[in-house]
Amino acid sequence: MEILAYIYYIVTTVRNSLYDKGIFKIRKVDDIEIICVGNITVGGTGKTPAVQHFTKKLKEKGKKVAIVSRGYRGKRKRDPLLVSDGREIFASPEESGDEPYLHAINAKVPVIVGKNRYRACSYAKKHFDIDTIILDDGFQHRKLKRNRDVVLIDATNPFGGKALLPKGTLREDLKRGLKRASEFIITKSDLASEKEVETIKKYLRRYQKNISVAKHGVSALCDLKGNMKPLFWIKGKRVLLFSGLANPLNFEKTVISLEPEYIERVDFMDHHHFKKKDFQNIEKRAEIMNADYIITTEKDLVKLPRDFNLSDTYVLKIEFTMIEDNILK
Repeated sequence: MEILAYIYYIVTTVRNSLYDKGIFKIRKVDDIEIICVGNITVGGTGKTPAVQHFTKKLKEKGKKVAIVSRGYRGKRKRDPLLVSDGREIFASPEESGDEPYLHAINAKVPVIVGKNRYRACSYAKKHFDIDTIILDDGFQHRKLKRNRDVVLIDATNPFGGKALLPKGTLREDLKRGLKRASEFIITKSDLASEKEVETIKKYLRRYQKNISVAKHGVSALCDLKGNMKPLFWIKGKRVLLFSGLANPLNFEKTVISLEPEYIERVDFMDHHHFKKKDFQNIEKRAEIMNADYIITTEKDLVKLPRDFNLSDTYVLKIEFTMIEDNILK
C-alpha cells in the first residue's frame, strides 16, 4: 500500500503542477460563474445535499442555476447527457448516475452530466438561460476553469488519514489541495464532538480561507411513495439499515439519534445498484433480527427496482444545514 500510495502521490502532484504552470490547458466557459463543490477525500463528505443547498441559496439570490456532474457510474449513450431541464426528467438513474438523478428530483434546475465537464458546461450555457453553474464533485477536474472551489471536509474523517489512495482516502496531496481551495465547509459536524470540529478549524485556519460549518440532520421519514411518517416511530424499535454508501457508519449514527432499541446494518459498495438477490438477503436478515422497520437512504432509493416491495421499508431524508455560514458571500 505504501508504494502504491507513493506512486499515486507522484502522478497526482506532477499532474497538478503541470496545470498550475499552464503547461496543461485549462478551458474557460465565458460569461458563466462556475462554483465547484468538491472534496479532497474519496466519497462520503455530503456533496449531494450540499449542492442542493447551494442551488437553492443561489436561486433565492436571483441566480439562474444549472448543475453539472460527471455522472459517476452512469451508463449513458450520449455525453454530455441532459438529465433534467428543471421541469422534466429525461434520464434514468442508471443512465445519469444516482447523485445527478437526485439533483433532478430535488433541485428543480437543469442537470447535465458529462465526463468532459467543459463540454457539459458549454451545453448548459447554450441550451439554458443561466448565469451560474454548480460543478458537482469537480475539485480534481483541473481542465475546467472555475470561479470558486468550495471544499467539503467531513468532520468524522477530515483528512483521509493524511495518506493518499490506496493507503488512505486522500485524492491528492493534502497541503497542496487545501491551498488550492477557495473556501472550506466542515460537514457532518453533528456526528463529531465540538473539540474535534475545533481541531479541524485550527488546522484549516493556516490556509487563511473562509471556514463554514454544516450539519446533516434528519429532515423526514417517508414511505416508498414519498408519504411523510413521524420520526418518533423509530424510538424503541428494532431497525435494519441497508445502503450503498462510502461511509455507512454515519448513516447508522444518524438513525441512532432517533433512539431505536436495536440496529443492524446490511452494507453494500458505494453506488451499488440493487438486484433481486440483495433484497432476499435483506428480507432474511430482517426476519432473523425481528426488525420492526427497514430503513434506507434517499440516495439508495433511486436505485431500487420499480417492483421493490419489501414491507415496512422507509427512506430517511437528510437536510444540509449551515451552522456557521461564511460561504458564497
